[in-house]
Amino acid sequence: MREFGGNRKVVRTILFVLLMVLGCNGAICAQETRKKETQKHEISAEEQQELWKQPDFVKAYLVVAEPGGALYSIFGHACLHMVCDAYGLDCVFTYESEDAVNRILTFLAGNLKMGLKRLDTKSYLASYKEEGRGVKEYELNLPTEVKRNLWRVMDLKADRGQEMPYDYTERGCVYACVKMIEEALGDNKIEYGEWPQMFKKTRREIADDYASLDYPWNFMFITTIVGAEYDHVKDITEKLFIPSEVADVLQHAKVNGEYLLSLDAHELLPSKHMHKATVFTPVMAALLIMILAILAWFVNVPYIDWLVLGIVTLTGALICYLVVVSTLPCTKWNWLIIPFNILPAICWKWRRYWATPYALIIAIWTGCMLASVHQLVDYSMVVLATSFMLILLNKRNRTNLNIKPFERR
Repeated sequence: MREFGGNRKVVRTILFVLLMVLGCNGAICAQETRKKETQKHEISAEEQQELWKQPDFVKAYLVVAEPGGALYSIFGHACLHMVCDAYGLDCVFTYESEDAVNRILTFLAGNLKMGLKRLDTKSYLASYKEEGRGVKEYELNLPTEVKRNLWRVMDLKADRGQEMPYDYTERGCVYACVKMIEEALGDNKIEYGEWPQMFKKTRREIADDYASLDYPWNFMFITTIVGAEYDHVKDITEKLFIPSEVADVLQHAKVNGEYLLSLDAHELLPSKHMHKATVFTPVMAALLIMILAILAWFVNVPYIDWLVLGIVTLTGALICYLVVVSTLPCTKWNWLIIPFNILPAICWKWRRYWATPYALIIAIWTGCMLASVHQLVDYSMVVLATSFMLILLNKRNRTNLNIKPFERR
């Protein structure tokens, strides 16, 4: 029994020694691995200079996402994707605003903030993947020093956070991408090729051609709050605001004789977004209101008058606020303020004196909007204004004749 016990002690000792040896070897291997990983990123100044000269040391891409159903995404989105394999860096720089959906009043007041954000590429793509929206990228054909400078410029802007006033004209995603590339180029300039025919139109018309059929209610809201300043753009590059169009334009642009953008697109996410056509559009809603306004000529239903007046007054209150109070860009003047304002509701009691002249003004306004070379307002607003004109003329006739509908004679 003693001999067996002694052997057991020997076995335990041997096992303990083996475990200690294996543990030490594992620790040494882990230390060597960490050392090698550290050496990857701790390179000498000479090696760093050589890395910086490599044409693929930094890769830059223009990323384009297809439109979504949210109000802020009906035109899609564009941003810049930067990759540096030598340092294991892969991120996206995108202009983002504060949450406008849950802060609509702040947005309308012009107090929303925006800025350039630096996001991990996987995190950036996650939301698009969830929505099923396709995302493509095109490589920027720029010298390594320009791409490094572009990264530096965007890093500085991203470090500032969302501190700039929201401005979709000067800091829209497409316009911002182009401006950051121009800033990184320094004295070099982008030489644009022949601009497509669509850029001879106004920005409002370009937007109308692109988005109104897919998301008519969102588009109607946007065109309602955007005033006449949006139609007067002198620089053609400011019309470059549709993300899906920027790739085509930049593919024909050159820098120092070299094409700026690759012709081939790399698909980051496949398109799985199935858009359902809107059955009840704003124009259809406005036509329904017009039918009610016509019906009011033959049937005495005062609620129809109040319905039309209420819709016109609410729209007018929004337009008046944007023109007079708000600091939101492109709202200093809006053609809609002529038929849509709060004065008719305030002076409704005395409509017998002003209804006919005001109806004539609306008729002239409607004719001008329809005869304009460029579309200035959404057509649903024209139909709604015509409905209000019918209500005004109807009320005026009743007042003059002192006849109550369906009154026995």
